[in-house]
Amino acid sequence: MRRGMRRPARGWRWRCAAALLLCATRAAAAGSVAPGDPAAAQLRQDARADYVLQCAGCHRVDGRGSSRHGIPDFRNSVGAFVRLPAGREYLIRVPGAAQSQLSNAELAAVLNWVLEAFSPAQLPADFRPYAEEEVAAARQRRYEDVVPVRHALAKALSEQGFNLADYSYGSDRKP
Repeated sequence: MRRGMRRPARGWRWRCAAALLLCATRAAAAGSVAPGDPAAAQLRQDARADYVLQCAGCHRVDGRGSSRHGIPDFRNSVGAFVRLPAGREYLIRVPGAAQSQLSNAELAAVLNWVLEAFSPAQLPADFRPYAEEEVAAARQRRYEDVVPVRHALAKALSEQGFNLADYSYGSDRKP
């Protein structure tokens, strides 16, 4: 090939195969997958990739957030939220999640991945993974002001012995 010339585009078969693989991967996120199923590993990998693309810009790849910028640390903290029905819903409705470009199935997979990757010790023994339907039902109700919701959840969880990561955003408005 001469210098400066573009390579020809890959064939239609390759593009179709890539599209089918993407659709199959996303479909796996919508259904329940058994932990030992090879699709489970692919689902976790896809959820991690979605986390990196949609969440890591603020919460960082390692989940440590940025307290200086009001972004809470997920590590050893975020799992406590699912101990309260309002906390479970909060994780869906928090603006970064609710307003993300992820589909409901993808957001459910990302939430499950975040909880299991960054905060497994805080999860209750009877933890029930998020499902697409649960996300769809809660996501459409956006918070007008998330700060007092976060403060109330932190107080309730503190009374149960769980300390959440610092949340300096809105700290000028004390609970």
